[in-house]
Amino acid sequence: MSEAKTILLVDDEPDILKITAFRLKSAGYNVITAENGKAALQIAGKGKPDLILLDLGLPDIDGTEVLKRLKKAEQTKAIPVIFFTAKYSPGTPEPKEILHANGYIVKPYEPEQLLAMIKEQLNKHNK
Repeated sequence: MSEAKTILLVDDEPDILKITAFRLKSAGYNVITAENGKAALQIAGKGKPDLILLDLGLPDIDGTEVLKRLKKAEQTKAIPVIFFTAKYSPGTPEPKEILHANGYIVKPYEPEQLLAMIKEQLNKHNK
């Protein structure tokens, strides 16, 4: 089997971090967590995760700004980013800030949907 992919999970809610990290680890991924935008940027630059699952509503730097900074930096611009948000509901038009990410998942989420989106993005970006 190929080496496990690493996902950087960024969310300021400890319960969501814990539950989602457990689900991702159970699916065979390595998981690094961050509770704010500053930590996410530092970890992404050093750890070079294969994918970032990024909450939009972070306490210090919001998810859209974190995404902008990730896409500007040479070492992180190619990492796929999926927004992880409770701000939008299914069926509403995608907000423009989400269009710059590789996708988004609305919380509360279906674990199968999250895992399918992650797998799809990893397959697209690791060819």
